Amino acid sequence: MTAGFEVSGICEGLYRIVDVLGNHCYLVVGERQALLVDTCGGLGNLRSCVEELTDLPVMVALTHGHEDHMMGSFWFDEVRISELDGGIQRWELAEEHTGRIHEQAVGEGIVSDDAPFSLRDGARPCELPVFDGDVFDLGGRTVRAVSLPGHTAGSMGYLVDDLRVLLSGDAVTPIMCLFFDDSLTIQEWRDKTLARMAEIPFDRFYTGHHDHGFSRSDLASFDAAAAFALTDRGMEWEHNRLHEFRGIIHLCPSDTFDADSVDFRAVIDHWHELPPRKRRKRSA
Repeated sequence: MTAGFEVSGICEGLYRIVDVLGNHCYLVVGERQALLVDTCGGLGNLRSCVEELTDLPVMVALTHGHEDHMMGSFWFDEVRISELDGGIQRWELAEEHTGRIHEQAVGEGIVSDDAPFSLRDGARPCELPVFDGDVFDLGGRTVRAVSLPGHTAGSMGYLVDDLRVLLSGDAVTPIMCLFFDDSLTIQEWRDKTLARMAEIPFDRFYTGHHDHGFSRSDLASFDAAAAFALTDRGMEWEHNRLHEFRGIIHLCPSDTFDADSVDFRAVIDHWHELPPRKRRKRSA
């Protein structure tokens, strides 16, 4: 544990940082500076954790504007985020959600009430824009921003060129969440993210909630899940902590029923009224 986080090295100069709720962020270290991709959910002092890993100047870039990726940025002065995912209303909503999640975590004994908490102990950072194609030169290592819309309209991935690693946030995950107001449709996610990722020169991609590194060959199973979800009736679904979040979940055919497995596949679509189930005709 490092400052209340679990830290592991993925490869030289690339660290995975995981908070107490299982939210992931990644520190990419070059010769002159470092880039922190995402910032977890604000439980624990992320800046102290990062400073134990490097004494280089640190830039912060977010894959998208949800509380479990952006609220640790309250420990830093500046953060880069797509203009489609930023703005005051986005921060205010993330802060409201984070306050509720922190209260639940304290009540469940996951964290103590006096443990470092960004919303109480930090401050909202200055927001800077990031655009598709932006390059961060860290010294001997470059990281390239790649637009991956779907989960949110402004979702970004960050490609570490020399490592051929893509840090993709929630752009492609075993339980693909497309139920938010600004989420794209399943077909748009398929066309704008899965198709785009097939063109990006990476060997592995890492998500915001899994230790597992997914490979390029895994994209086929996510595309198959999208195709299935487009024709499946689905079932009603509700978030286990933020109950106003609901949608229609499509449980895609796979070799496992374990929702925590990296081989599990599901897509959660925007909420809509389900058509009545078709009745089977009785045989004479």
